Amino acid sequence: MIFARSPRLLLRRPRPGDLEGLLPSWSDPEMTRYTGAKADPRAFLEQLIADMLAKAPGESEPGGPWYQYVIERAADGALIGDLGAGFGVPGERQVELGYRIHPAHQRQGYAREAVAALIDHLAAAHDIHRFVALAAAPNAASRAVLDSLGFRLEGEFRQSFWCNGAWLDDAYYALLAEEWHAGRG
Repeated sequence: MIFARSPRLLLRRPRPGDLEGLLPSWSDPEMTRYTGAKADPRAFLEQLIADMLAKAPGESEPGGPWYQYVIERAADGALIGDLGAGFGVPGERQVELGYRIHPAHQRQGYAREAVAALIDHLAAAHDIHRFVALAAAPNAASRAVLDSLGFRLEGEFRQSFWCNGAWLDDAYYALLAEEWHAGRG
């Protein structure tokens, strides 16, 4: 099932066959530098895909309030990353967003395009009022994506995130749906 489209991308439900296409992003040390490595990324992704197949976005079980969308390049079907949406995080009619683009596909505008398509979809389909995103403070690329989309930096939390054996500062961003729509003209 396709949830959203952009000029170059499709955001869709994960499929069992996506495991091999997603595994490089979830096991690459550079990709997990700011998100934390999974002890067994293959087992984690198998469970994640099963959980996403068993529910619709916005349902809290199985797997909690998060829904993971696959980012597929429309031109050739390549899996280039994924996006997460934490429904009800941090509160009602709010969504926390997360995203990862495989290193081979970074610096091509895909993250910005995918997040924008997801915001458009969620604002319309789920009547979301506020979008939030946390970025590890040293993750300049992720912060640049949020800045370019009009997210506002609401604060930085010192040493608030334990990741790969170290405490990291978290940058907390937010965007109101009304700001998003006003900025889109």
